[in-house]
Amino acid sequence: MESAYMKLTENRRLKQSLYEISALNLDDVLGRMSDSQLESYWQELDSFTENFPEHEGNLRSALAAKDYDLLSERLANMKNLLDKVHADDMAKDCQGQISVLSNIDHEKIEHEKLEARMNDFLANVSVLSIDIQMLAIKFQKNEEGAPAAKSAVKEGVKSILAVDDQAIFLSTLKSYLQGAQYKLTCTASCKSALDFLQNNSPDLFILDVMMPEMDGYELAQKIRAKGQKAPIIFLTGNASKESVLKAILAGGADFIVKPASREQVIARISRFI
Repeated sequence: MESAYMKLTENRRLKQSLYEISALNLDDVLGRMSDSQLESYWQELDSFTENFPEHEGNLRSALAAKDYDLLSERLANMKNLLDKVHADDMAKDCQGQISVLSNIDHEKIEHEKLEARMNDFLANVSVLSIDIQMLAIKFQKNEEGAPAAKSAVKEGVKSILAVDDQAIFLSTLKSYLQGAQYKLTCTASCKSALDFLQNNSPDLFILDVMMPEMDGYELAQKIRAKGQKAPIIFLTGNASKESVLKAILAGGADFIVKPASREQVIARISRFI
């Protein structure tokens, strides 16, 4: 009886956590799922995160080759994946792009605009994949599946340290946070970031994964070694299970996937401060 009760409690918690993944359209389906249907759906989500990197690579290869017929086929495969996990809005985006490609003059297509649109779409799907993986990791650890609550830090303006060797992202981040109630410090150097921590304790870290001095995972470990306990958000373009798990083990609490809109950045930050 106790085991059955624990299973019921876990399933309720899982359903509630799934509702919080905004890219999933579950209002009409999740509440009606039986325990066995929920288990099957959870397996479908796991399959999605496992297969997404390969499908993403196939899409990018077709786009780079300017093989728009193959690109339509790859988009159809991605749509099938998204349909199975009830990511309906993203699936509709796929279908829209397929329709555009099937009715376009391939000789006159503006490839740069198509590439930018595809990058935005794949970034959004990467966010979905990462959110599902983070939920899975937290459940494996027997933790709450929902995002971590805002930390009980000092009142007033919250401080953020952002580290990225690409000045263009730091500039974009500054513009995104202009007018928001955050004190943002930016640096392109891991060494400068560690020096900054000698006399400062930010309320949040935003770290790029790929940097020349050391990667974001190593920097995160050094930050934790200094006794800094603030949440760490990683900047990434890689939604593979290996990279997500590596980030979690390094102390990561969340991700921002490039390219990211202002709304996405603010939403990610506001989970914690």
